[in-house]
Amino acid sequence: MCTLLAAVQRHPRYPLLVAANRDERLDRPASGPLEWRSGPLPFVAPRDEVAGGTWVGLNAAGLFVAVTNRFGAPRDDSRRSRGALVVEVLGQRSAEALHAWMARLEPRAFNPFHLLYADAQHAFVTWTDGTTLTQQGLGPGLHVVTEQSFREEPVARARALTAGFEGLPDCASPGGLFSLLRRHDEGDPFAGTCIHAPSFHYGTRSSTVVMLGRDAADTRFYASEGPAHAGTLVEHPVPRA
Repeated sequence: MCTLLAAVQRHPRYPLLVAANRDERLDRPASGPLEWRSGPLPFVAPRDEVAGGTWVGLNAAGLFVAVTNRFGAPRDDSRRSRGALVVEVLGQRSAEALHAWMARLEPRAFNPFHLLYADAQHAFVTWTDGTTLTQQGLGPGLHVVTEQSFREEPVARARALTAGFEGLPDCASPGGLFSLLRRHDEGDPFAGTCIHAPSFHYGTRSSTVVMLGRDAADTRFYASEGPAHAGTLVEHPVPRA
């Protein structure tokens, strides 16, 4: 997951709105969203068929979790998959409980990452550089997480590309949120929200839109396979406990 846009407590009906793109090697196999029942709570999430984990999911308790890499830090292939971390933490019942759990995480167990997690009441992000762990609460507003967060230039660029997100509640629809993920930058293939870099065999592989309602019946999980500009959102059932 490489571009993650989250509107926290900005909409009267949806305390969390998420639009996210996964950028990855074009040949890395993955499956679309399905219901997982491998832990204490069922959740909906896609699956990375290489390491067996996932990059984004929503569980039956209404807890949303997504991970991005952290650019520029050394990689150690002996460490655990970051996707396995997402699967593990989706067993938590609230963002506050997960925040306390993450405070005890050994940062050297995983390569550098940002983990954003939220429910209808709270939102947080925890990130590591591979040696130290930092935690932060996310207040009401628009939050942008990328591989390069929280460096000023990429975050400012992402905000400019997604300026329509500031028009809440008007864009609080699946199509409105999905449209934010289709933006291209003709001068730099890595600068838009939708990435096309075929010479690097890399680009946007899938998109996710989540509308987390105050009422569980309002909560929706959508996904689209392929580049965001060419994809179609499909709704996937959110499991119930």
